[in-house]
Amino acid sequence: MVVIWPRKFPATADPGPFSHVPTSQAVGLDAGDTVADQLLYQAEIQAERMVAWLRLAVALLLASFLVASYAVLAISASIRTFRPPVPSLFIIGGFTLVSLVALLLIQAQRYRPAVGWAFAFLDVGFTIAAIIEGVLRNRLSGNDIFLLASVWAVPLVLAFNALRYRPAIVASTAVALALGSLAVASWAGVSLLALPSLSDYAHFADLPANAVRGSLLILIGFCLTLVVQRERQLLVRALAEQRELSILTRFLPPEVVPEPIRPGSRLRRGVSQRCTVLFIDLRNSTRLTEHMLPEQMADFLTRFRCRITRAVVEHGGLIEKFAGDGALIVFGVPDPQSDDSGRALACAKSLANAIDEWNRSRPPAAPLTVAIGIHTGECFCGVVGEKARLEFTVLGDAVNVAARLESLAKYYDEVLIASREALADAHELSDRHAWQRLGVEWLRGRETPIETERTGRRAEPTRHQSSCQWYHR
Repeated sequence: MVVIWPRKFPATADPGPFSHVPTSQAVGLDAGDTVADQLLYQAEIQAERMVAWLRLAVALLLASFLVASYAVLAISASIRTFRPPVPSLFIIGGFTLVSLVALLLIQAQRYRPAVGWAFAFLDVGFTIAAIIEGVLRNRLSGNDIFLLASVWAVPLVLAFNALRYRPAIVASTAVALALGSLAVASWAGVSLLALPSLSDYAHFADLPANAVRGSLLILIGFCLTLVVQRERQLLVRALAEQRELSILTRFLPPEVVPEPIRPGSRLRRGVSQRCTVLFIDLRNSTRLTEHMLPEQMADFLTRFRCRITRAVVEHGGLIEKFAGDGALIVFGVPDPQSDDSGRALACAKSLANAIDEWNRSRPPAAPLTVAIGIHTGECFCGVVGEKARLEFTVLGDAVNVAARLESLAKYYDEVLIASREALADAHELSDRHAWQRLGVEWLRGRETPIETERTGRRAEPTRHQSSCQWYHR
């Protein structure tokens, strides 16, 4: 017979954004990283991929506009001297090279967040280089650099960086672009009063230059649209994730709530690990509560469960399930610790003391007693079931044995019975003042016997009294 304590999980329309996210090992993060770290890392990869494709689109559109504009000029015989658009070619070639490198790194799973800084400043470098080339080629002064079509790439680079999830990159590249432009202007020479002669710069208003400006303006608007759309999608995704997390909080133990939505979650796959299981149950609960009013029973059970919860939280356990006046408590989930058994035994003693303290505020004729069973062994732990009905489950031989030991404690009128495995794991076998050998027990549903130990703390028999005596606020 398998003892299983499931928790219900309501149906959700969306399994969440992690359904197809690689494991933490695949993306280069440690398994201990938080869900937020994983989400941010994946978002940075997606953002860099988007920026790379946008750079390629910019290069392609710039090349297309330039070819089209020169073709129009050639057809109309308006072009007398061919002036190759070297600054634009700088930007086209640089953007193409950086984009291909970024896509190759992402495809090979070698992209790291720090590489985004390098790509961002390469964009800045190509843009400043294009501005410098335009100044030298056209012999412009510092006052006139904004006549260059390549200057329009500055807001485009800023729009690229706005797609990334790093405000520091946006701020740093903005400062670098501003300082670089000012440095070029100062180097070319700046005059406070000199006015340009428009006839000297007529070629800056020809069709190819305006085609570059127009294409860059369109691309800037497109990039900003993507920024807003991406932020909206991220907001919707975060809200859906928060909704899923709040639902998990309601139906799963708080200690395991982050696990099911973590990329590569062990609990979603199911895991077999060594756990210490503690069963606790209130003796003679039926007689105790049969004459209580509903509100009295609700208050009584709430007080009982609060005492269990305080002791379990204090010793780092997990309340897998409350069942009426009993509970299944697990130590070692989701992450096993070397002192799981020791904390479980300390929790059991703390629970017994809490019940004794509660009895001191109750009528002497109505003492409360509990039965506790503890065993250490292999358990299956996991979140199982379909998306419409997920359940957190702990089952296995350790769960079955702990449940049988709790029943055995009732049979022998003992408060606490533990297996020798649990005591050995907690290094308490040698403490013969605290533990007494009970004997070898054949437990129902188990083929091999188990050696058991008891504390020698006898349970007081519960006397049958009226509901007024049994209930005490």
